[in-house]
Amino acid sequence: MSSIKQVIEILASSDKSFEDALQRAVQSLSSSVPNISSIYVKDQSCKVRDNRIVEYRITAKVSFGTPVEPFDLSEIERTYDEMPEPAGNGAPDYSHVQIKTEPELPREVEPGGSATEPASGGGYSG
Repeated sequence: MSSIKQVIEILASSDKSFEDALQRAVQSLSSSVPNISSIYVKDQSCKVRDNRIVEYRITAKVSFGTPVEPFDLSEIERTYDEMPEPAGNGAPDYSHVQIKTEPELPREVEPGGSATEPASGGGYSG
């Protein structure tokens, strides 16, 4: 039996310790993320006020997933309709493939927002 893992990146914090921040993250995620298998701590930092650590922060990658039953490849129906035909000289013939000759114009982009500002949904609040 094999498994497929997914990875998400999380931010967590605690006023006690890095370990407490990690434990809170696992507890919080376990209600919505199935089969958490590991946490890789990518970064640690602290918030300091009046020369004292007031918050321990972590950025971590959480792996999770479910076991997958192996399947028999012989049961998969194979079609070769889109395979290139030899052109006679040994080179494949791609004449039936449509190629874009015009570039796609860029889409409108809304200015503003930041991946690290809490107002935009990123970074740490506070």
